Amino acid sequence: MVLQWTLWGTDVSQPVKLPMWVEAAIRGADESGTKIWFGLRYDPSFIEKLKQNGSTYLHQRLQETSRLAKALKSQILYVSSEPNKIFAGWYISDEIDGELLLDSNLRKLVTRYTTQTRAILKSILPGPVAISGYTDLKSKPKKLAGHWDKLMSKSSMDILLLQDGLGAKLMEPYSSRSLHNAVSTAFRQQKHTVIPVVEIFEIDPRTADFKTIPTTVGTMKSRLKNVRFAPGNPVALFSLSSHVLKFDNKHSRDIETFLKQNAKVCNGLELETANTSTPQ
Repeated sequence: MVLQWTLWGTDVSQPVKLPMWVEAAIRGADESGTKIWFGLRYDPSFIEKLKQNGSTYLHQRLQETSRLAKALKSQILYVSSEPNKIFAGWYISDEIDGELLLDSNLRKLVTRYTTQTRAILKSILPGPVAISGYTDLKSKPKKLAGHWDKLMSKSSMDILLLQDGLGAKLMEPYSSRSLHNAVSTAFRQQKHTVIPVVEIFEIDPRTADFKTIPTTVGTMKSRLKNVRFAPGNPVALFSLSSHVLKFDNKHSRDIETFLKQNAKVCNGLELETANTSTPQ
């Protein structure tokens, strides 16, 4: 499970005050055997501040990242003496868009920022580090893939969570598949990997602001198929908390039912494999 962010919008206070739900999430993971990727702070003005203040802003973010990561580690250890049973890795909540990658100056700043962020996180609680990206650029898949590959290599990132852009209407199925195919191909010989993020929502046409509602389970399946190039490829769904847990309509219930049935099938296959490999 990926916690997209621990804090949203506001600056990190001193001392850091984690939301009450963080402990509940950690306890739930501990009791259910689930591992969590811990997101940090999501700043909705990240790109704007990066363009305006550059290194000064990023230096501030690095300092707060250290404080927040230490607070999260303390909370994990408060719940469990074995953090690796809960901790899957770190997730940098700042989303990198295609425009940042195509601007050479901003790309250098982002590369330095992600490199330093990874070093800080690994020093506090070792584990893989993931970042996420999205784009509405439909015509430059190979160029974007090349920039993503270089960013991941230079910053020694482990995982790129790449949004399919279909729910947000940033991409069309063909352009989304072309981008994911290009990135997957570029990463093939590297240590880092890409995991497609399938958006399980639609924009709510009844609201003027950007608000979303659950998509149909049929649409979700078609989007899963669109970005998977082999049956074993991992995928992520965005987002269960917003479009399954908080909603109670036909689409959200259908998605929940599908995921539960899928989990039973996967568990059954794992059990069958384990039984087959057990010496008689």
